[in-house]
Amino acid sequence: MTRTRRDTPRVRREGSWSQRLADSAARRDLAAAQADLAREQRALRRLTEQLLGPPSVDGRGAFGRAAGRVFWRLRLPPLVTTSAQLCSVYPFVADPGLGVDGPLIGQEVYSRAGFVFSVHELYRAGVLSAPNMVVTGEIGSAKSSLLKTIAFRGIPFGVRFYIVDVKGEYDTLADAAGIQPVRVGPGSGVVMNPLAGIRRLPDQGEAEWLQIQRARRLLLLEGLLEIQLGGPLSEAERSLVEYALDAVTRADDGTSPDRMATPALSRVLTAMGDPARWAHRLAGVHYDVDQFTADSRRVRLALERLITGALGGIFDAPAASTLAIDFDQPGAILDLRAVRASDQMTAMAMTCAQSWLEAELTRPNAPARVCLYDEFALVSRHLGLMRRMREQLKLARALGTANILAFHRFTDLSASGSADSEQVRIARGLIEDTGVRVSYRQAPGSLESAREFLGTTDVETNLLLHLRRGVGLWKVGLRSYVVKHQLSSIERRMVDTDSRMRQTPEPEPEGAPSPGEPAVVVGQVR
Repeated sequence: MTRTRRDTPRVRREGSWSQRLADSAARRDLAAAQADLAREQRALRRLTEQLLGPPSVDGRGAFGRAAGRVFWRLRLPPLVTTSAQLCSVYPFVADPGLGVDGPLIGQEVYSRAGFVFSVHELYRAGVLSAPNMVVTGEIGSAKSSLLKTIAFRGIPFGVRFYIVDVKGEYDTLADAAGIQPVRVGPGSGVVMNPLAGIRRLPDQGEAEWLQIQRARRLLLLEGLLEIQLGGPLSEAERSLVEYALDAVTRADDGTSPDRMATPALSRVLTAMGDPARWAHRLAGVHYDVDQFTADSRRVRLALERLITGALGGIFDAPAASTLAIDFDQPGAILDLRAVRASDQMTAMAMTCAQSWLEAELTRPNAPARVCLYDEFALVSRHLGLMRRMREQLKLARALGTANILAFHRFTDLSASGSADSEQVRIARGLIEDTGVRVSYRQAPGSLESAREFLGTTDVETNLLLHLRRGVGLWKVGLRSYVVKHQLSSIERRMVDTDSRMRQTPEPEPEGAPSPGEPAVVVGQVR
């Protein structure tokens, strides 16, 4: 069969008009398809951003609930300044905060950033050189609220809290933390030995450990006896305390430390009345034993009154404490409200309880902890107790303890003695040894004392007069912050100590007798 020319397929030659027209049409179709694809991709991106992305922003701010939109734009006058000053205001940089982990305290007022704080973390980071803290503020300025939240919020971070409560305000904190406060008082059955010894640290020499033990006990005894006597001890009285304590612990006869007896207040009193145990100490100073006994009779009576008086049976353990701390619990609260009959008794009870607590906290398995010294002004009035407190704060780093001293006004510390007295100097030194100082609102009469103790500038001192409730000036090292303390719903109930002041008195029932009218007794004829 012969194929004709019409049946033969037509082959396009390269470069022919038909080939060029076909290529041009293909390119136009490809460009149109790519444009359609790009348009669909842009539409898909806009839809994705609209549905899944952040809210859109216009000239008035972001859309959405609580987005902070304003109706009028902020208009500010231009800033005219020198180039030397301009670097401090531009670019607008917010303070990054302390830069350590820890519980959230609240919000920094000026930068509006969250304020995170932890004494232990600040010390580990090298920001602080002393893990101690002081908190002060007027009544009702939320000072106690800060103490409770620091203790409560540190629990998830593994920081235990230990408090000696003399006001009965920490029951709600104990309920929130799931612990039972230890009630200390006459007939409570709880006995604590304030002369219990602290444990020896792993890198501590034997001579150093023994000297710290002895100095700690002497300072405690002298402070308690000075409170009882209402004044300083004489040289003979101070020597008798030293002789009796050394006789009980057998520190002056070369006895091995492993066999040293644990002193108790009653044992020290017994040794005071037995001259045969310490008479050899008087031979070197040519002091007649009978005369020495007569000169120191007053201190024996004071110690006997301390043991058998209002605090009798509470801080006189026979050998060792009958109470121990469970370190698996979030903390411990020692409730001393039952012995708050006077400021002197409260100060002695606080000191004895804290001394026993500090001895318990030197155990090798003791975790990181914070000790709260509320109503510190009561202790600051007594020189002997201030000396003991100074030694305790010096041991804070070795014991891994963060100490927080809390009181109302700085004038309470300056009023504990004259301006150049040892008590005021020790109080000023204790505050200088704290790495963190928090001050809430201060009364006008306390501003100069606050400037003296805190070292605030003129602007910071004036700010203390106008701080609102819950807002405090924080001085952390060399940096200052103004922090608004924020509470959770649980903590609001925990720190509410004035609920009874807000209660509305219930109306008396009808027919109730007036205050001056006697009540009607059934079966009695008026």
